[in-house]
Amino acid sequence: MNEESQNQPSRRKALGVGLGAGLLGAVALAVRYGWRNTLRSIIPDAISPAVFATRVADTSAGEIVYHTADSQFPGQPLLFLHGVFPGASSFEWSKIYPRFADTWRVLVPDMIGFGESQRPSPSPTAEEQVRSIAEFLDATVPGQASVIIASGLSANIALLFAARHPEKTVKLVLWMPDVALGKANPSRGWHRLGWFPRMARLVYRYQLSTDSFLRAWLLRSGFVAEGPGFEESVSVITSTAQQYGAEHAFLAQSSKAYWRSMRTGLRNLASPVSVLLANRSDKDSSAAINDLRPLVTRFSIVEVTALGALAPLAEPESVAVALERELETPNQSETAGGNIN
Repeated sequence: MNEESQNQPSRRKALGVGLGAGLLGAVALAVRYGWRNTLRSIIPDAISPAVFATRVADTSAGEIVYHTADSQFPGQPLLFLHGVFPGASSFEWSKIYPRFADTWRVLVPDMIGFGESQRPSPSPTAEEQVRSIAEFLDATVPGQASVIIASGLSANIALLFAARHPEKTVKLVLWMPDVALGKANPSRGWHRLGWFPRMARLVYRYQLSTDSFLRAWLLRSGFVAEGPGFEESVSVITSTAQQYGAEHAFLAQSSKAYWRSMRTGLRNLASPVSVLLANRSDKDSSAAINDLRPLVTRFSIVEVTALGALAPLAEPESVAVALERELETPNQSETAGGNIN
């Protein structure tokens, strides 16, 4: 066993201690200051590349802000869905999706409750999120089926969408998915906030959305402090995390109850699924893959030379190359039962 593997349990233990300490600290600050400081921060323009237009689409769950190429390339739709973490938004894919704008109709939304999109309380259910994405696609690319790229916990939304709307789904490519079939969000322990719902918002406000916490989390997730894009990522993610109402969707989707109906919801899943995993990550995805594999007719696993779940921002070249290969693969070449590449 190498030194990295030996350090994994201690990292997880340290994270649990940090979360507990953060909870106590958040409660102390809440008692001292109450709710007088409303979360709000200006989101930097770096949330999306300058050459992409920012637009708004109305859905039954709220307004979706999304980014698309000004050129409006008439190719097949390619939908990017960001993950679920404090400050999550379409920015997660901003170093990658411009590469596909010349050959695809690229659509990159902030899902309801995240980024610059509407952030209602209570947060939309998983089924309402799926419905909002279907309405978004009907408004932007009516009558067309999309290839969907999703990250982390949003892989569950993509899977439910494919099951509910097979006519709108060509293929799913899931980056480091947290598949909530046996347990919700096994990474980082954020789902434990659901045990203390009244305190969860305090923890979010006074710990999880702070510059210091997010800076340290990015460093644990594959960034290098002196590396390109680190300060920009800290700025965008922190400002997005500090928007009013940003905690609602994050806390809801980090709870086990949110994904309670996942397994029954995937009974009609027919779309091919590719899972992309960072081969240098300490996250154990085997349980999620074992749960998902029996439900998918065409399933493949691809290892990507990258460190962690935030590699689309920290190491975009590796992830982009892997995506290009997956998107060049004809659907009929997918084999039943799954491949490891």
